[in-house]
Amino acid sequence: MRTGSAVLLVCDYSLKYLGGAQTAFVRQAQALASEGVPVVVLAPDADALTADGVVTVAPPRRGTIPVLDLPLLGRAGDLEPLVAATVRRHDVGAIVVHSEFALASAALSVGKRLGIPVLHTVHTFFWRAPAALAPFAPLVSRVHSALTGIRDGDRYSGSHPLNNALRTMTLRIAQRADIVLSPSRHQGEALRQAGAGRVEAFSNVAQPLQATEPAEGGPLRLLWVARFAPEKRVEVALDAMRAVVARVGADRVHLDVAGGTHRPVPGVTFHGPVPGERVAELMDAADAALITSLGFDNQPMVALEAFAHGRPVIVSDPVLATEFGDAALGTSTPDAAGLAELILRLEADRSLLDAPRAGALAYAGDRVAAAHVAKLQELIASVSD
Repeated sequence: MRTGSAVLLVCDYSLKYLGGAQTAFVRQAQALASEGVPVVVLAPDADALTADGVVTVAPPRRGTIPVLDLPLLGRAGDLEPLVAATVRRHDVGAIVVHSEFALASAALSVGKRLGIPVLHTVHTFFWRAPAALAPFAPLVSRVHSALTGIRDGDRYSGSHPLNNALRTMTLRIAQRADIVLSPSRHQGEALRQAGAGRVEAFSNVAQPLQATEPAEGGPLRLLWVARFAPEKRVEVALDAMRAVVARVGADRVHLDVAGGTHRPVPGVTFHGPVPGERVAELMDAADAALITSLGFDNQPMVALEAFAHGRPVIVSDPVLATEFGDAALGTSTPDAAGLAELILRLEADRSLLDAPRAGALAYAGDRVAAAHVAKLQELIASVSD
């Protein structure tokens, strides 16, 4: 990558809705700009990103793909002229794609044709759909091929047909990149085993450290933040709280839930959808964050948010417990009973959170903007070495 040339970030998802992938994408753009690297963002509704130093380009939308709520941008072949023009107009020296659909495929093709390093960030290889929808697998495969123009490559075969089709989408995009970036080591290993090619573990960006001391006295406060989707398993957290309150009463432990709608659960406050600044306030008020998914998450952005605030995470997934190391506390079992047991131990002895709190700050400190950008530039340079 030439000195002074721009990095083009590409995403098929709308930036008006900040899910985990979009949040990671936006923070990478902000991190690059903060380190003086010219940044161009090519994504639907890119003008929603107003960070200083970031140029935005929004492809025209042709509608929305039902169920997936994915912007319909047309076929990859039709998008290649826009990508190529963007590359030339802004002196792009590297491309980083964050999705698996038409715009990402177009960027991969243009990068290869122009000899520009292209990196693919995989936000989830662990797509999961109900087995009852397996008959739709052929349709998913046909639509993806039609949109991306990709008709060859390896197939994933480790799950039921629809999961296989979804993971094959990611795999085939990954196989066309110079480097595949995985925010977690465990997902990176899964991608390597599937045949993704060169895969590098490369964390998402952590926010600047903004640790505050937890409040002394009062109940043990926990925070759950995620999409209200089955794979996030909010019911595990709620069932655990029912068990905890039955043991020690409603005034010793409190769980704040960001997102969703209110339901009567003792010791739980539902805040509904909240903006990022409110999540930060809730994190400061918490002693730890809960992540109750199992076998799904790669590197949940809520974990990075918690770590930047000096808050550890309590995880139901033993793989995530290993991934986060000293910054996480893993439950003995992945169910509500295992979570309730750990919560009761922490309520009885808050000092058990001291070491994980230090681990959280260390984890985030290694992943702030300057470190992230330096590593990304090193990876880009390695493509042409």
